[in-house]
Amino acid sequence: MAVAVKFGTFDFSTSVERYNIRQKPRLKQIIIPRRDGVRIDIPPLNALEVQVTGRWLAASQAALRTQFDSMKAALFKVRDRLTLFDDRFVDAVCAGYADEFIAGSGMLAARFDLSFLAELPFLQSVTLNSDSRSVTVSPTSYTVTTGGNSRTRPVIKITNNSGSAIANNIKIENVTLTKALVFTGALAVGQTLELDMQARKIVNAATEDMTNWQGEFWELAVGANTLKYTGGVTVGIVTEWRDRWV
Repeated sequence: MAVAVKFGTFDFSTSVERYNIRQKPRLKQIIIPRRDGVRIDIPPLNALEVQVTGRWLAASQAALRTQFDSMKAALFKVRDRLTLFDDRFVDAVCAGYADEFIAGSGMLAARFDLSFLAELPFLQSVTLNSDSRSVTVSPTSYTVTTGGNSRTRPVIKITNNSGSAIANNIKIENVTLTKALVFTGALAVGQTLELDMQARKIVNAATEDMTNWQGEFWELAVGANTLKYTGGVTVGIVTEWRDRWV
C-alpha cells in the first residue's frame, strides 16, 4: 500500500501536500412525547467529501500554465476514479477548484485547492474480486469471503449451461444475512442473468428486466458469507465485488 493521488490517469502524487476526507451521516431526531431525549435512527451516509491541496513548480511561466491546463482538462469531467491509495479509490466528481500563484516565486509556483464528491461514501478496492462456481445440484451453498470494514454489494452473473430454458426457477440467497432475491422470468439456453445489487438492476440476456423478480437486492457482510443457489441446473455463477472501507 502507498499513497497515490490520481483522478483518472492524471497523477497528483508528487504535488499533493495534504488531503482530508469528510463523512456526514444523515441524522434525524424524532421527539417522543412525555419522554426525555429523542429517538435517533441508525443513519445512512451522505456523499464522501475529499479535499486535496498541493502546489505545482515549473521552470517557466509557460510550463506552469501548461501544467494547470492539463490538470483542469482532467478534472472537469462528469465522473472519474479518484485514487487515494494505490489499492483504494472512490468514484467522484470535481466539485470545487481554486488556484493562486505563490508570492515571490516569479510566477513559477502556484498552489491549488480541489474538492471532490463521491457518489458512494466508501473507499473501494482497486482489485475486483471474483468467485466462480459450476452448479450441477440444486440447492447448492458456497462461501464468499470479503475484506474491508464495511458491507459491499456484489454483481452476480448466472449463465444457463443446461439444455433447456430455466423458467421461474432461480433464487439466490445470502444465508448469512437471511436475504434472498428470486428471478421469476425465463433464462434461455446459453444466456446470462446479471443481478447488480448496487445499481439494483437486473439484466437478462443483455436486456434490462425489472419486472420478473421478488425479494430484495442484498449485500455481502464483512468476512465469510454463505450464499445459496436454488433453481435449474446446470448453471455457472460468477460473484464479483469490491471490498469497501468507511
